[in-house]
Amino acid sequence: MERQGTRQSATGDRQPWRVILPLLAIAACLALAMALPGRAAERTLLPANHGPVVVVLDASGSMAASLGKETRLDAARRILLDTLSLFPADRPVALVAYGHRRKSDCQDIETLRNLGPVDMATVREALSPLRARGKTPLSGALRHAAGLLPQGGGTIMLVSDGLETCNEDPCAVASALRKANAALVINVVGFGLAKGEMKGLSCIAKQGGGRAIETTTASGLKQALQTLNDRSGLQDAVPKDQLPAADEQKPAAPPPPTPKPVLLRAMVGSKPVPGAITFSVVDGDARAVYSGKGTEVTPNLVPGHYILRLSGGNVEAEQQLIVTGAREERHDLLLDAGLVRFSLVAAKGLAIADTDVKGDPAWHLEPKDGQAPAVLDAVIAPETLLVPGRYEVTAGIGAFKAAAAFDVGAGKAVEVIVDLHLGKITLEAGLPGMDTALDRGEGLSWTLAGERGVPDRTAEAAPRPTFLAPAGAYTARLAVAGAKIEKRVEVEAGKTRMIRLDLPSAELVLDGSLGPDAPAFTDWRDATWTVRPIALIGNAKAGPALEDRAEAEPHLTLFPGEWAVTLKSGQAMVTETVSVPPGARARQRVSLAAGRLSISATPETGAPPPLNVLLSIFAAKPDGGFAEKPLDEAGTPRDYSIVIPAGRYRVDAADEQGRRGTATVDIATGQSIKTEITLK
Repeated sequence: MERQGTRQSATGDRQPWRVILPLLAIAACLALAMALPGRAAERTLLPANHGPVVVVLDASGSMAASLGKETRLDAARRILLDTLSLFPADRPVALVAYGHRRKSDCQDIETLRNLGPVDMATVREALSPLRARGKTPLSGALRHAAGLLPQGGGTIMLVSDGLETCNEDPCAVASALRKANAALVINVVGFGLAKGEMKGLSCIAKQGGGRAIETTTASGLKQALQTLNDRSGLQDAVPKDQLPAADEQKPAAPPPPTPKPVLLRAMVGSKPVPGAITFSVVDGDARAVYSGKGTEVTPNLVPGHYILRLSGGNVEAEQQLIVTGAREERHDLLLDAGLVRFSLVAAKGLAIADTDVKGDPAWHLEPKDGQAPAVLDAVIAPETLLVPGRYEVTAGIGAFKAAAAFDVGAGKAVEVIVDLHLGKITLEAGLPGMDTALDRGEGLSWTLAGERGVPDRTAEAAPRPTFLAPAGAYTARLAVAGAKIEKRVEVEAGKTRMIRLDLPSAELVLDGSLGPDAPAFTDWRDATWTVRPIALIGNAKAGPALEDRAEAEPHLTLFPGEWAVTLKSGQAMVTETVSVPPGARARQRVSLAAGRLSISATPETGAPPPLNVLLSIFAAKPDGGFAEKPLDEAGTPRDYSIVIPAGRYRVDAADEQGRRGTATVDIATGQSIKTEITLK
């Protein structure tokens, strides 16, 4: 009767099945909620949006700011876990983070979880290690996230507390991504932004065809994520001509089998594997229905036959999986593997982060017993599962490389440290007799020369360079002002040594002359010297080496550098700059553009000789006359000799008896002239 009544209602006016079907749907939802324990039942709380989504989480340094009793990053992690737990079990979700591994690195963007159905255990494991450290490469993160989505498009959900800090325009990037794939949508949540910054993030959402929401609280973040994932009213409309006619309505099909959580564990003996491994579940039609990573996972599966594949490192395993739908169903897969945790260090007690080595590490793993190869992540401390046996690993970063051999046992965790055996050596230079080192590097060129193929390390214009190098013997070289100083040094792993290279003093011999072709002075009375420092190597300080000292040929020991050498003879004087290299043994000729004038003033024949004669020497002027003030005046009873600059002069003579005389002379560079004046 019940079945007959139903058929009659299909052609009548009351159509009671329109009341029964909604009741059946409600009953099915209640049954599903009762069947799924704990969080699984909560998945129905969000509207059933099944499109793929990539969540991009800001883990830059500013996310370490306090937000009540937790940091922004802790709050975002907690809210994101709560939100993802409400997603439909089959909705593909990927996780991307940036700024969580390295400071000042715009390439610090990582896929924490590839696109796949939601599995809270793997999501929690992926988010747990995040620490707020680095920059905010929004543009790079958007490109990275778009690359994880399929050709059919999907949603990028960006959560950020700041603007781009890597010299790119994320709005332009969002526009380009949208043009390349019209099915792509970019939603943005601004979380704890500074005043006025939301405008920059809203532009990303606008160009990406999505929405932007700003919030400053954890509860606001939760509401924003749920709002942006709500597709109610946004589902694709069905054309009216495709709706079934009222008289063609058919009874609803029976509901599909209810997925139930199934615990899958990877085991070594009676214990879980010592590290995370990838689980893949394929149904009877060869369709992937689940992919997740962990030591155990809990996918929601309908009863049936599956193939379970596990992979990690060079470990691969596969087995048939029969899901019965029983309560608290569990399946274990036995593996023959061990976990290896690698770490790359500069030396014992010296981390790579405490050196100036740049770049990502490169790892090469070589099995020694025929095992399959494995690829290690380009990080300082990767870890992987490996088939038991012997291995050798080689790691390199920058110009440095080292290797280590190790054994893997089933079910064992192995720590492998690759030690680069690096040490630091600091070089400095000093001058003889000085306790302190040079504090200026101008003109200093340093080299740390290695042996056995180790490349040379150099530094320019540095007073105290520090070199990082593998432990061993080296030659430290300093080139300065044409001189080279060398010293054998030893680099010790994990230590910093200070090595001083002493610059040898220079020896300088000076001689002077009237001109370049004139003979050198031999009489101490002809040469008066002053030698003062101008710019010594390393900005060293020193006083004058000579100060108005009369000496024909001075011998000096000097600090290397530039010196001003002044020679004075009579009324002629010249100053030259002399550069003195370390350790030099040099002679410097200083030439005056001068001549020597000898004057004899005598009376006429038969007249008495003078007791004193006053001699006045006047230099010529450009107009042909002579200066009013004498260049030199001297009183003498006999002949008089003086060095004067080359040129024309008038010499006046007068004695105590009032007798006078005058003469005009021209004297050239290097010339010695004697003139006689008759007193009348």
